[in-house]
Amino acid sequence: MKKRLVVILSTIVMSITLGYLFFLSLLLGFLATKYLAAESVGERGKIRSIVIPFRSWRIHLHHWLYSLWLIGLSFATGIHFLTPTITYGLLGGVTFQGVYSYSDWHIVLINRHQTRAKDRLATASKDGAHAESGLIATFGEAGASEQ
Repeated sequence: MKKRLVVILSTIVMSITLGYLFFLSLLLGFLATKYLAAESVGERGKIRSIVIPFRSWRIHLHHWLYSLWLIGLSFATGIHFLTPTITYGLLGGVTFQGVYSYSDWHIVLINRHQTRAKDRLATASKDGAHAESGLIATFGEAGASEQ
């Protein structure tokens, strides 16, 4: 309940601050992604996930991750779909849906040999542990370990 209240209040503040066009495009991005993505962790959606095999690992590029990259690329180059407001709203909705809807949103590296059985991503427990998946790093940990 607390999570939903924070989301509702931040959405109201965002729509007042950034305008109704941003809010509508954010909502459109969220709903489109909700329709096209999987219902829950480990299921296949209407559009398949991008998973890159690399040696004994699988790199799972979540839709929120490449949407975030597209936001950065759009900001850096100045290239937008229609207007910056619509571009950032649509891509922000995709990013928000990916982080908000899935418990494994932070898992990027997965051991390939332990997930081959059904070619599915492991479900996270409440503490975020993924013992059965062979996970060595999450999105935040992967960047920190490279430094």
